[in-house]
Amino acid sequence: MLTKFSFAQNIDSTSFKFKSTSLSIKNPIQNIRFGGYFRFFGYVRDLPTMYPLSIDNYYSGEYPQQTTISVGTGYREPMMLLSISGTAKKNINFGTDLMLNSPFNGRFDNNFFGLNLGTNFYSTLTSNVGKYKVHAGGISWYKQSKMTVWSEEGFLRYSLFERAPYDPLTKTVSSRYDKYYNQGTIDQDIRFSNVAFQGITFNASEFPWWFLEGVSLQSILGKTQNNIANIVSVGKDDYCFGSRLSKKTINNNTFAFNYFESSTTVDSTSEFKRSYDITTFEFDFKFSKINIFGEVGLGSYESLTKSKSYGEAIIINVSTPKKYTLIPLQFQYSNIAAEVVNVNASFRNSSVIDLLETTTIEEGLNPTIMSGFGGPITNLGYLSNNRQGFSLNTEFELNDFTISGGLGFYSEIDRINSTFSYNHITTGLFLSRLSYFTTGYGPYGHLNSFYRGVYENVNVIDSNLVDSLGNPLFDKFYNSSDLHIKYKTKLFNRYLYVFCLSNFNTAQDFFSVLPVNSSKSFIRQFNNQIDLCYLVNENFSLVFKHGFERVIANSSTNVDDYDPFPIDATGQDLGRINYIPSFKPRNQIGNIFGFGVDIKLLNGAYLFLRHSQFSFEDKNFAETNIRGSESTIELKINF
Repeated sequence: MLTKFSFAQNIDSTSFKFKSTSLSIKNPIQNIRFGGYFRFFGYVRDLPTMYPLSIDNYYSGEYPQQTTISVGTGYREPMMLLSISGTAKKNINFGTDLMLNSPFNGRFDNNFFGLNLGTNFYSTLTSNVGKYKVHAGGISWYKQSKMTVWSEEGFLRYSLFERAPYDPLTKTVSSRYDKYYNQGTIDQDIRFSNVAFQGITFNASEFPWWFLEGVSLQSILGKTQNNIANIVSVGKDDYCFGSRLSKKTINNNTFAFNYFESSTTVDSTSEFKRSYDITTFEFDFKFSKINIFGEVGLGSYESLTKSKSYGEAIIINVSTPKKYTLIPLQFQYSNIAAEVVNVNASFRNSSVIDLLETTTIEEGLNPTIMSGFGGPITNLGYLSNNRQGFSLNTEFELNDFTISGGLGFYSEIDRINSTFSYNHITTGLFLSRLSYFTTGYGPYGHLNSFYRGVYENVNVIDSNLVDSLGNPLFDKFYNSSDLHIKYKTKLFNRYLYVFCLSNFNTAQDFFSVLPVNSSKSFIRQFNNQIDLCYLVNENFSLVFKHGFERVIANSSTNVDDYDPFPIDATGQDLGRINYIPSFKPRNQIGNIFGFGVDIKLLNGAYLFLRHSQFSFEDKNFAETNIRGSESTIELKINF
């Protein structure tokens, strides 16, 4: 709360008797609002079993160290965020965020204090001819449609044990878990499913004319996080433009036209460009209690080495109520051609490698990195271009159980490369903290880290499946499956929540409706995560986690055929003595055992403690053997 000061009662009015203007004293802070949070995050990590590695990154000296005591997540996330907003003039507002980071390492030269998302100006004008909003300045969060601008979110099936820095505080310790049990989601901040955007945003709605009732327009011009050059600079222009015109009918059906394009010049004369665009028609309506929603359009990509060509983009969802199918079902058909390229959409780009940006950064700098290229093996609900297929999902209640899950099968449209990629779903967060935003780390260079995750690329090397240049002679087929069980009961008259999430994903060179659990699959990936939350009282809860990950590749993929740490010139062997390659493919196992507490100190003040034992090893690539523990403390206070 801000204390307001007024000095008017202390002014002697007789001293102003010769003034020709009236006395006017205005408190300048009345039109300014402050808010934000303080988040202290510290951890102790111990790695008694670890591969030898020394790289330049966030930490100094040999890394990873066996024991690390540090503050901060390693990502560009503020320890303290102060939001300031106010009214400049009538209908014109502004807002800015100040961030403060300190690694608490005894040095002052790497403390950081500055703007978080820049300064934003926004104005709302309500008139007889409609309502208009303009937003300009720093970074804002924007979404338009699944095919144009949207951050992928899947079917909201995830583990609750690990908290993200942007997770908001709840009114009680149970709210986070109770809402996930009842609604299948938790409170998220404005960034969830939105894309970071900087530039000008325009919105128009509430038009007075009868034929425009329910019509709204939104448009953007500027830069997303993938437009890394200046909008106008010497020799390089880099910008994006998007627009959406939608109509809501009196029956609450919605129809919309969407357009999005991104263009980057790649030469000093601005003659050659790399650009992509997509135009779609979006719909959401009900017919006899059956909900039909989706998006259909055309997209294109062009560059110096690739002429412009168009391809189709189709996502159609049909949801049925229990009345027709006993349990609610959602059918999805997707067909996204290889020519449809958009790294700001909810699907992954697997056809154009030029749009993958990777870099190694230090804390506080801006990372630019995309997830795995090639044929991404994903969980259900996460789509990719150059792919078509079907999925079936459901969610229903059975006594105290809430059960959701589904199956999906997909096929590649064009043969582009012989590479697969997969994310480490269970162990990815721990592995990403070993080396932030780094490509090709680990003893074999298999690991690639992005924000709170890690992926691996796997190549098919079988001479019967690839030609002499490595081009594929086979088609790619994928299967995804999820099973999520949520349970609520009472133990010693206190609520206990149990969440069990399993994923099984495969990739092979033949069609199958179900995941293929045999060596015929190039990659088999199984994940199981169990979270428990026991509410001791309204201000204190215990949380537990077990995570298990299994990844098995077949003999047609990369095998262990060399010693990653051979004897150096001095005769020293940093790795295993007398290393003998296995000449076998990936065979990975990951385990996590964790427990912690959530403590509500005061309204708007929480303390979160976590401790985890984790391991990650590859039985056939023997130098990949990581075992350790991590303890974290998070104090978060809203103000």
